[in-house]
Amino acid sequence: MKKIKILHITDLHFRHNGRLFYSTGKKLNNGLILNGHNVLNISDRDVTSQKKNIFDIGSKRYLLDRIKINIENFKPDLILLGHVDRLDYEGFIKLKEKYNSIRFSQWFLDPLNIDGPDYEKNKNRFFLKYQFCDANFVTTSVDKLDFASPDRTFFIPNPIDPSIDVYKNFLSDKEIDMFIAISHGQHRGILKRDFVDDRVKLIDKLTNKISYNIFGYKNNPVWGQSFFDELKKCTMAVNLSRGKPIKYYSSDRISSLLGNGLLTYIHEKYYYQDFFNNDEIITYKNIRDLNNKIIFFKKHKKLAKKISKKGYIKSHRIFNNKLISNYIVNRSMNIKINNKEKWMND
Repeated sequence: MKKIKILHITDLHFRHNGRLFYSTGKKLNNGLILNGHNVLNISDRDVTSQKKNIFDIGSKRYLLDRIKINIENFKPDLILLGHVDRLDYEGFIKLKEKYNSIRFSQWFLDPLNIDGPDYEKNKNRFFLKYQFCDANFVTTSVDKLDFASPDRTFFIPNPIDPSIDVYKNFLSDKEIDMFIAISHGQHRGILKRDFVDDRVKLIDKLTNKISYNIFGYKNNPVWGQSFFDELKKCTMAVNLSRGKPIKYYSSDRISSLLGNGLLTYIHEKYYYQDFFNNDEIITYKNIRDLNNKIIFFKKHKKLAKKISKKGYIKSHRIFNNKLISNYIVNRSMNIKINNKEKWMND
């Protein structure tokens, strides 16, 4: 594996005081370092939040200057962008023109589903950087996107980090059957007032024959270590993402569910059966099918633990942060990829 210098520009949430220590940016950053790369970080939203200026709306000029200084001092081989929304078109033009010998790539986690939330906004956010990047990485199947070239756009799953996802819920009986956690704004930390979340409709129809540990439904979401403290009390979890299912997309919560050994349910139209067998993850067709399967596994705890364990082992192998970050680097730098997993583009 070739070792390179990477300037990773993404929100590392310093201003949130550890509440989001398990963010995807943190997991990918850990993977890059564990693979032996020399990684320098700029936490873009922390930088702009600390430098308010009425003559520099959003602190865009200040951020661009900080990026330029870091590039001059560090001389990276790759600039990796994660949801860098505080730079505009003019800023990216300046960077690309001045540093045209450096490779640029981005990873983008938010839904790009025409039937999902904030479609036009997310599409524009992605496409702004897409114009300047040599490689782009999304958590939606590329064959479902009509605005991105498959020659330089690639699917990645939400990464599991074995230093963060440390629990093995299948090892013991749990006090609560089902864990469900939803939110619509991790930066805010609380639910938006009068916001309609379509996932609530499914939660309202879940069977009453089991016990639940639910957050973000009729109470506020749970964050930080408290998220894991509540998760580790449970045997099962339903993975819920906003909007209609689209191939391979999931909120990053799925990495916490599979990665900590819960029996995980996901709608079949996400096509995770492409990656997992039916003895590793539970897919369902509709609410009736989901409830029937929940009740079945409530009664068959040994089988539930067996499937949870196999799902845990598989997910830690194929969705590992080292593997995903290595794939990002290789695609970005045009390095040949050997030993491909099923999720990797041909």
